[in-house]
Amino acid sequence: MANGKWRMQPSVVGPQPLVLAIGALCGVLGLAGCGRALTIHQDPYINTACHANRPADKRTGEPLELTVVCVYPRDLDKPENELLKPTSKISSKDWYEHRPQGPTAEAGRFVLPKNQIFLLTGDSKAYGQKIGEYLRGAKQDGEKAVQKSGIAFDGGWGGAQYHDERSVIYVFGRFTDKDGNVLPVPPAKFHPPGAYTEKLEIKIGVDPNRPLEAAQYIQVLSVRKLHGPEEK
Repeated sequence: MANGKWRMQPSVVGPQPLVLAIGALCGVLGLAGCGRALTIHQDPYINTACHANRPADKRTGEPLELTVVCVYPRDLDKPENELLKPTSKISSKDWYEHRPQGPTAEAGRFVLPKNQIFLLTGDSKAYGQKIGEYLRGAKQDGEKAVQKSGIAFDGGWGGAQYHDERSVIYVFGRFTDKDGNVLPVPPAKFHPPGAYTEKLEIKIGVDPNRPLEAAQYIQVLSVRKLHGPEEK
């Protein structure tokens, strides 16, 4: 009290309430699944094995479909998903031969819900959530890296299954040979996802020092910060 009057004292609010509020928000987002961004760097021409009959300087490639697949421990309890285990050495050919066509289990196909499959494609009937169009190489798509967002992972970045050794995020490419057959190109693999920085980053290209079909690749560029080195 001063001069017979009550004076309101300014309140000082420390950082703790803000931290708690942010934590609560992250918790809510975590329950719904936090979206991650995917950054894609490309060689000038990609998916070039389909042009094996052309001279080397005419192999401009064909549009490439990309599929991002989030696999959780619960998915690996299903026998249909044996090949999706992080230790299985699955290839892009395996994925496209066995990818699910819908939510109902089918013989010889993986069993995954639509919201765990994210597609860059021009195929309107492909099962999953479309996040972009086919990739065409930097010559057509531009030198700037392609950025895609909205890849959700249940439990968020801090969730237990995000760091679980049975959790993995794959990035498969539909690379094809001159007859249209999908090639057994290894996918980019984030295992476990929590080992990497929040932004998924990959490179798609053609290794000039390898035979054409074996030269097609997807490479992880993201920095691995936790869980030690990835097993080859």
